[in-house]
Formats: sequence, C-alpha cells, structure tokens
Amino acid sequence: MKQTLLTYLTVTVLSLVSIIPVKAEVENNKFTNISALLDSYQQLDRFNGAITIKQGKKVVYRYANGFANISTATTNDSNKIFAIGSLSKQFTATAILLLAQQGKLSLDDSIDKHLPYYKNEVGQRATIYHLLTHTAGIPDPMDTGKGIDGIDDPLMKEKTLPISKEALIATFKDLPNHFAPGERHEYTNTGYILLADIIERITGKAYSEYLQTAIFTPADMMNTSTFRPVNNKRLVESYNGIGTDKVHTTKIDGSWLFGAGGLYSTTLDLFKWVDAVNNNKIFKSRKLDNLLAKPIDLGRNNEFYGYGLEMEELWGEKVYRHDGATAGTIADFLYFPEQDITMVIYLNRVHNVSHIAQSINMRKNIVQQVSGILLKDNPAKVLALKSINDYLLAEFVGLYTFDDNHQIEIIRKDDELHLQTIGDKSWSLFNLAQNTHLPKEPLTQSSTRLFELLNTDKLEGLADIFDEKMASVPLNVFEGFWQQMASELGTLEDNYSYAKNESNNQIKQRLIFNKGIVDMTVFFNKDGKIEGIQNASPIAKDTNQRFTTNLITLENGQLMVDGYRIKQQDDLFLKFTRDTNNQITGLSYNQQGQHVAIKQ
Repeated sequence: MKQTLLTYLTVTVLSLVSIIPVKAEVENNKFTNISALLDSYQQLDRFNGAITIKQGKKVVYRYANGFANISTATTNDSNKIFAIGSLSKQFTATAILLLAQQGKLSLDDSIDKHLPYYKNEVGQRATIYHLLTHTAGIPDPMDTGKGIDGIDDPLMKEKTLPISKEALIATFKDLPNHFAPGERHEYTNTGYILLADIIERITGKAYSEYLQTAIFTPADMMNTSTFRPVNNKRLVESYNGIGTDKVHTTKIDGSWLFGAGGLYSTTLDLFKWVDAVNNNKIFKSRKLDNLLAKPIDLGRNNEFYGYGLEMEELWGEKVYRHDGATAGTIADFLYFPEQDITMVIYLNRVHNVSHIAQSINMRKNIVQQVSGILLKDNPAKVLALKSINDYLLAEFVGLYTFDDNHQIEIIRKDDELHLQTIGDKSWSLFNLAQNTHLPKEPLTQSSTRLFELLNTDKLEGLADIFDEKMASVPLNVFEGFWQQMASELGTLEDNYSYAKNESNNQIKQRLIFNKGIVDMTVFFNKDGKIEGIQNASPIAKDTNQRFTTNLITLENGQLMVDGYRIKQQDDLFLKFTRDTNNQITGLSYNQQGQHVAIKQ
C-alpha cells in the first residue's frame, strides 16, 4: 500500500553524480530521512494519505500510504481528488481580488453595499476586508452551540442534508455579533460564505462558474471543482478509526461549506495553482503574496492572516500556508517563497470525527518534522517500535494498584506485552482517566444549574445562565443532545467539578450516569455566563472486568497504550518509576490529571 517515489532525485543523482556528488548525497539523505520518519508513522498506522513536495518546476518527493477507497482497493497518491476543506478560502479570496482589480468592488466597501439583507449596523460597519481577514465578528453557522459537535450532534446530522444559500445565510445573519467589526481576529466560515454571495451578485454567475472561468481554467486545474465528484474513481473517501474498525465518516453536504470549504482538488492541481499565480496567469501583477497584501497580525510568533492565506515562519523560513479539515479528511498547503518549495499533505483517516483535533495535531507534527528535515536537515524523532530483549520485556510484568483500588496487570504473551484492567468496579481502557480517581474541585453554581436543567427538561431556564450566542440556539438542539446522552448512558446520578483553569473561565465536570461516565468542559464569559459546552466521548461502563490491549514499547522505557486500537481520542504513555537498584516500583500517566499506581 505504501508508495514512496523520489522522482526528481533519482534522475538527478544518476546524471550528475560525477559532477556534484556531495550535493546529491545530501539531498538523498534528506529524502531518505523523510521517508524513514513517515515510515515510522505508517508502522503505527498513523499515516493514511499522501504528501508531495515540489521545488521549482520539479516534483522532488512523493509518499503515499493506505487506501483512498477501501471498497475498491484504490490507493492514495498525489493525483487523487480529495476534500481540501478551508484551503478553499484562498480561491474565494482570489475571486474577490480579481473583481477588485476590475474595479467592480473595493475591499473597503461596507458589505451592505453588495448584500441587501445586511441593511443594519453590522452591514454598515463591516467591510469586505473584514470578511477576508476574519475580523467582521459575525457568528459562524458551523459553530452554533460551541462544543456541541461531532458524530452524535443533531446539528451535524442536519448538515448532511443540502441547504439553500438563503437558508444558510439565514442561520447567522440576524444573530448578535461576537464583537465590533475590526476589533479582533476570530476565524470563521461566515465571512467567506458572504464573500461567495457577493461574487455571485456582482458577476451574475454562480460561484462555481466564476471560479472555473476566472481561476481553474487559466491555471489548467482540470481536477478541481466546487462540488464532490461522486462518480470519479479517483475520489478520496474519508474514514474514521483504524484496523477492522475503519468506517466512513459523516459527509457534510457541500452546500453548508459554500465559499468557505467545499472545494475538491488534487496535490498536482494545487502545484499548478501556485505556478499560475506566480507567473501572472491570474493577477496582473504580484505573485502569491497578493493574498497577503494587508495581513492581520495574529499576535503570536510572527503569524499573520491575509486573504484566505496565512504567513508565518517555519524553521526560520517565511511560509504561506493554510490548513483544512472536513469530517474525516485533513489537509495542509505550504509554500516557501524564498525556496520556491510547495508542500501538500492530506490524511483521509482520522482518530475520531468528534475529536478531529487530535489528528490535526498529528498532521501539524508531521509537517513540522518534514519541513525541518527538508529546510535545515534537522533530524526528526522516528516513531518506529523499539525491539527489546526478553529481560527488559519481563521487568514490566506485574500488578499495579491505583489510590482508589483500581488495578491494572501487565502480562506477557509470547513476545508481546498486554495490559489488563481488573478491580471491583467496572472500568475500561477506552479512557483510563474517565474511571480512575480525580480530586474534586468546588462546584460552580452555573455549571451545577446547567446539568440540573438538562436533566429535568426545564430547558427554558437555560436562558438565565447562557450568554447571548448560546441562548440563541434552539432549545431542541440541547434537548436532542441530552436525549442522545441519556439513551447511551442512562440516568444522571451525580456530577462534580474536578479541574478549572486559573481565570475560572473553564470548568471541567464529570457526569456519572448509571450506565457510564462523560467528562465535559463548561466555558464562561467575563460575566459568568456560559458561552460553550464541550464533551469528551461518552464512556459506557465495561461489562467485561478484564479488558486487554497491546502495549507498544518506545524509547526510554515508556509503554504506549495505543489510542487507535482502543478507540481513544489520544495515545496514553505510561511512565515507570524505579528504585536505586533500577527495579520498577510503579507507573504513572497524565490524562485529565496525574494518576499514580504502585507495583505490588
């Protein structure tokens, strides 16, 4: 399934080895090191997708692994068509800049000039520039009810159905603004939905038609579209989970992503896009930096946001980039202008749709590590499994007891280590921290009241403890959310707070149902009103009191509980303590608090 190809390198080394053998060897080492890194991710089943690198006019590196479509056994490669998510925003921004170039609009125009339904204070104060740079403050329809999101979310289910442009805009146009236009940067999809509507109103053409004639055709992007090409055999499907548990993810209908994240493309088409812009086939002047003509300073590590594109530094080099995420597929686009290097990566299988941030972080790590090798020949830590001898394998074996009398047992089967959970209480390795002891924090009145109202169906009372945005969400959303929870976990028996941040605007709550446990974070604004709720995956009580999973041995005597294999949102690392004789005395792990066990 893995396909590794060093096309440019192979030709260059063969033809120039007698002229510049030292340089060729250095380049060869870089690509070999990148492959070794990606091989290690693949060994742990962490890389299902493709990464391709182009420098100048040559594609210098390709790596792909896994299936683009499991049912047809189609493998991933750089010419597959995948959902690019928010990489789409740079194309919407380009269309707006082209209209500005033609004198049909100005970035300083207030949006009410072009959008008749915004004849209000927001429409008069917010400009096209504000929409481009995410500084308009208009709420995001893809984030209504902050944190209530994922595969069991009623709103997510709704988004699998088509929606008209008018109905989509109606979901947010009358909501109160988060902040005054221009006050700050807050990334949303809303501005780009409105920008797509402005494009249609000015040109008299459909958004898809204008992008095709103004951008895709001049750039020779023959495999890029604003719709999902369902009948194309090269289409990349999205998956959730690993091993035998790979399933298709929920498909968000593209109509919900109008202008903001609905495009499909290929790595090679994105390379063509960079070439077309830099060779003035799109704009009359300037190159890709036209999308960063007047960026917003994000106030962190010299990062800026322009028009559908960010600018930052990576390994001391300036880079233009944007990432994208849809349900089950995540992508990243990077262009280093001073090196003329373009890198595109997509992964089409994620840890868990409702915890996609874990896979996004993994993709960021991969990009960071690959860039370090490519730009600075910086060695990256390879994740490959470490073999150990029988003696070292055996020393981990034993019974470990936590403070609350939960126990785990590490046993040996052949040349593998396995971990079993045991104890009087039913618990599961699906999330160790869900079931081990956590110190209680003082309850907050608002968070206690929240669960009382949800549990007693007195939903009207939520308005008293919610901020304006949360109070604007239809009550049936919260009713459906709680009913889904109750159907899976039963009746709420108890809840308590176990952590809070220094400013007390985030409180972590543990909800104990008669059939399971769920952890939630409640977010508060400066007035003490609830502005969001975010729940971890519900954990049903484990009826089997002995649950076994494989342990993976890593460097420095650590064992990793593979989060993929146990459907956990993240991997868990067990760290071992030793006495003066180097004998193991216990283990600990940090997940929603520190947990310590003593070896018996």
